[in-house]
Amino acid sequence: MFTGLIQALGKIRPLENDRLEVSCTGDASKPILQDLAIGDSVAVDGICLTVETILVNGFVATASDETLYRTTLGQPEQAAPWVNLETSVRVGSKLGGHFVTGHIDSIGCLREAVRTPNSWEMYFTAAAVEAQLWERHIARYLVPKGSIAVNGVSLTIADCDP
Repeated sequence: MFTGLIQALGKIRPLENDRLEVSCTGDASKPILQDLAIGDSVAVDGICLTVETILVNGFVATASDETLYRTTLGQPEQAAPWVNLETSVRVGSKLGGHFVTGHIDSIGCLREAVRTPNSWEMYFTAAAVEAQLWERHIARYLVPKGSIAVNGVSLTIADCDP
């Protein structure tokens, strides 16, 4: 379980057999690396991955075929150069965001981002190849004042179209 509050940035390097090397960058990554253990869950752009090997500046994890299909990990041409990183919530720790499971439903597209005096307004749609999945299985769960995680960032839904 995660909160959707990003702790650090990282980069991904694909390895063989659906394995990924996740490199953490900068001083902000210290909290992620200091207590990291094999078997821990880390949200990588919101995707829950299990640490298999610990490296000096990161870790190695495996992404399943389903994860590669439903996320930008399997669509590198759609992925950003940096990924958001967050370690899992520990029992008794503060919850500052929303509950985020790390189970990804589909890839969406940011269509527009508008800066307002106090925030950003972002407009998302389903990726063209995901439109039918979006309409049948995802859109009905989106409600105003509900929450959604985009690349691991927990957002509150202001409004949504059917």
